[in-house]
Amino acid sequence: MPKPKLLGIDYAAKAAPMVENWRRLAKAGTDDEKRLARAKLESLSTFEVRCRSNPLTASDPVARDRWPGDIPRDYGADIPNVFRFELAERWRGNYSLIGEPGGVRLWVLYLWDHRTYSKQSGYSKR
Repeated sequence: MPKPKLLGIDYAAKAAPMVENWRRLAKAGTDDEKRLARAKLESLSTFEVRCRSNPLTASDPVARDRWPGDIPRDYGADIPNVFRFELAERWRGNYSLIGEPGGVRLWVLYLWDHRTYSKQSGYSKR
């Protein structure tokens, strides 16, 4: 399968505030908050580099029965695919590749701590 042309990486409504919070903590948090926020931002940057190389192999596809239950409510039923990726400090993220004229756009849908990710994806009791 040929590598799709990546048109951009965007953070959707549920993920963007988390990234902004990490950026704020990296600058103005306590020493421990700064360290943790910088680690998450660094791993997010590494993920973005992998996506720019090949968005199809940057992480693992998620089986439809393991998709977060909030997707239809938050983004509608038209999401064609979901992938998962790991971040520092046991955080997880989900993204979708959305086809557009000329290539695909990567939308980061969620950034969750491990406990929330497990509950949303059906890996633990709700």
